[in-house]
Amino acid sequence: MIAICSAFKKAMVAIDISGKQDYCQVDANCGHSEKLLPAIDFLLSKNNLTIADNDSFAVVVGPGSFTGLRIALALIKGLCAGQEEKIEVYPITSFQLMAYTYTKHFKPERDFVCLVNALSGKVFACRYSKDGLQIGQEQLLSQEQLESEQQVCLEEEDLCQNKVELSPKELLELALIKKDQAQPVSVEKIAPLYLRKSQAEDDLERREQKLKKS
Repeated sequence: MIAICSAFKKAMVAIDISGKQDYCQVDANCGHSEKLLPAIDFLLSKNNLTIADNDSFAVVVGPGSFTGLRIALALIKGLCAGQEEKIEVYPITSFQLMAYTYTKHFKPERDFVCLVNALSGKVFACRYSKDGLQIGQEQLLSQEQLESEQQVCLEEEDLCQNKVELSPKELLELALIKKDQAQPVSVEKIAPLYLRKSQAEDDLERREQKLKKS
């Protein structure tokens, strides 16, 4: 298993292959395309492994950085295409990783909502039980639409008081749980979880609307 997260500024890679586990985290900040593949190669080389030794991938599909998500998915599709045997792929949402990390370290006593900054005064949100089970759909909301439930956000984002710092260790733990309990997704069908248009698409749409009104 190779687990990858490039949804945020810090890219994470973790491996569990042939009884060897290892982790890597890099501050990719707009440089996922340059740092993600070297990070994978570093972990494999460090443990005397090759990509051919790997039989599955787990990847965080979002929500998060539009570019980061596309880079990770394109990388996995490219690596799978070069293998003779069929490679299993397991998608993980950003919310699932946040909820897993939060319940593991903080053991909440009530339900909570995971938040990811969607910019322009909006947030991506998903509700979870105190045991870390998803009990609502992923949504794009304004700050005013948020209910008064316990809220959880990323350490790097100032959205609420309860914050979690994601790590490659928890990423791999959740990936292995997914591999044990969930059905893999075809590499051809795996897709990013955007929940909204990109900032560039929003800007273009606004410009077009202004032109129509003028």
